[in-house]
Amino acid sequence: VRDGKVTFTKGYGFANLESMRRASPESVFQLASVTKQFTATAVMMLVEEGKIRLEEPIRTYLTDLPEAWGKVTVRNLLNHTSGIKSYTDLPGFFDNGNQRRDYTPNQIIDLVRNLPPDFEPGTQWHYNNTGYYLLGMLIEQVTGQKYDQFLTQRIFKPLGMAHTRLNNRYDLVPERVIGYSWSGKAWVNAEFVSPTQPFSAGALLSTVLDMAKWDAALYTTKLLKAETLQQMWTPTILKSGEKQDYGFGWIVSKVNKHRMVVHGGGIDG
Repeated sequence: VRDGKVTFTKGYGFANLESMRRASPESVFQLASVTKQFTATAVMMLVEEGKIRLEEPIRTYLTDLPEAWGKVTVRNLLNHTSGIKSYTDLPGFFDNGNQRRDYTPNQIIDLVRNLPPDFEPGTQWHYNNTGYYLLGMLIEQVTGQKYDQFLTQRIFKPLGMAHTRLNNRYDLVPERVIGYSWSGKAWVNAEFVSPTQPFSAGALLSTVLDMAKWDAALYTTKLLKAETLQQMWTPTILKSGEKQDYGFGWIVSKVNKHRMVVHGGGIDG
């Protein structure tokens, strides 16, 4: 992509090893934690509209959360400084086929509800999927819409991202890529991960062409004000004064003295 326009497009490798279908620019991949930048954008849209305040405790909006999380703000969730235990860090969480299990939001929160926080909010940084799961719940609570409905209405449709959506294990998704793992001897179908587990922390699907539209929009004010985007792309400062190279849903670092704003994602397959 140059100056917001796609200059070259091609798929590499295979989208399905059983049918030997090749990957293409229309292939639909799991985004995993690249989902977080969309969740953070949705939250900041609501911040701009005055429906959410960054310094407000999350319990103001989600009243059924533990008292121990009373000092955790929306900002702490966005920049991974909440101290809440990340459910994906729990010992054994990914063992014995647990990846396949469907969870309700309350069941995910119950996994960590009674565990002591790792640290006081704002004093340390630790990558946290619980935080971004809570942000998805926050979006639903404030808007009265499902997380994916809000993203579709406010981000995907306006940008023409027709192939970007929340994953669903039962839906037929045209051009969906099948994931694989190496057994040590051969390629095998990857372990299935229920999309209810990553949710707003990592359950979106998209194509490279849709992601090019997303990238182009980030150079404009179509979705957010320029100052809001800059806030999202500003490193976090802990209470100690230490800087962490993470903003709101984005890693902020430098390459050859140039600012790099980036995020990766990983999921089975």
